[in-house]
Amino acid sequence: MRNSAAALLAVAAFCGCVPGSLAAPLTLSQAIDTVLARYPSIDAAKAAIDASRARTMQSNAVRMPQVTGQAGYTYNSLRPYVAFDIPGRPPGAFYENISDSYGITVTARQLLTDFGRTDRLVDMARSGQITAQDALEETRHQLGYQTIEAFYGVLLLRSSTDVAREEISALEEALRIAQKKFSAGSATKFDVLTTEVRLSNAHNRLADTIASLEKQENALRQLLGVDVGAPLEITGSFDANAPAIPESVAISDGLLNRPEMKLARDDEQTSLLSRDAADRGNRPSLSAQVTGGVQDGFVPNLYDNKGFVTAGLSLEVPILTGNRVEGDRMAASAGVRSAKAKEHELAETITTDVADAYADLNAARARLGNADTLVQQAAEALSLAQTRYTNGVITNFELLDAQSSSRAAELTRLQARYDCVLARQAVARAAGVAPQP
Repeated sequence: MRNSAAALLAVAAFCGCVPGSLAAPLTLSQAIDTVLARYPSIDAAKAAIDASRARTMQSNAVRMPQVTGQAGYTYNSLRPYVAFDIPGRPPGAFYENISDSYGITVTARQLLTDFGRTDRLVDMARSGQITAQDALEETRHQLGYQTIEAFYGVLLLRSSTDVAREEISALEEALRIAQKKFSAGSATKFDVLTTEVRLSNAHNRLADTIASLEKQENALRQLLGVDVGAPLEITGSFDANAPAIPESVAISDGLLNRPEMKLARDDEQTSLLSRDAADRGNRPSLSAQVTGGVQDGFVPNLYDNKGFVTAGLSLEVPILTGNRVEGDRMAASAGVRSAKAKEHELAETITTDVADAYADLNAARARLGNADTLVQQAAEALSLAQTRYTNGVITNFELLDAQSSSRAAELTRLQARYDCVLARQAVARAAGVAPQP
């Protein structure tokens, strides 16, 4: 409850007065809290927990006292009687029943024992409750990591658009210089056309990047619960140097903590309990019953209301069940085998996920190291190209190549940082770590 209250306070702090909008820039941590506090899938998973808790109550109800009340009225026009005469008195008759009969009864029934059958059914229901809780955890993991990917995707594309706009600004300046030189006769029409073509291509790339950014922002808005087109202010950076979980620890943690693995173990436990309950399906049950009430129509005073109490024990022993018990046992055994196979498959998948995430992380870190050097070299080459172009040593085409190389180096480094962050998050996800910045 404390966690839910904190999440609601977080949403209240992050959301503005106008529905479907955000009041202030969100950090990644705030974005995750907002999504986990309001996304419909979370509510659905919580409802599933409530339903499983209700099923546990239903299964346990068999062991609780069952009390029923009944009231009835009966009219009977047929009244058999025996006539008799008493000397000195009018003729009389002795009736066997009455025409209007009323009765009220209360019956209490208590199951004494069914030799463990109900106990196993209750255990199965509780196992389903644990499964529902683990399903909620899985939903939270999925939504949290979807938020992380969408959040960093927006940051990447926004930075990419900034680089694209810088490239366009540089090309516009280069075009201005080329046109000026062409007017002065120191440059050819080819130089102007080449610059114009590159500028058009840069505008096209920017348009594509903006379209991708808009789709990525819409995906993040959907997770956050804000309207399409509403302002989306986020703040963050790519911390490419943050340490990752050691690979051996990530594998062991993943085998223990991955929500999918927990669900597979829950399925196996439920199947084991189901098989145990099936083994007890043909066991007898012993119950006690007490009935008390008020009823008329008893001789000799048929119209007097008389109280009564009856009590007894009942033993029910299944004799022929039509192979129902055997069928239940076979189905439960098949469920156990299926759950174990799923666990084995998940264990291999988790190991592979961790290995793949580390391969991506190592590759991204290597690209990032090379990208830092590449950016420095490209910046130095661009500076030299600008100087040489001013002095008339190189052509406009060569200057544009140097500018393109510098922008490409910036994008490469940005992409490498993005890849490092996502690969580290992939390691944490494979290890079953809760989503976090």
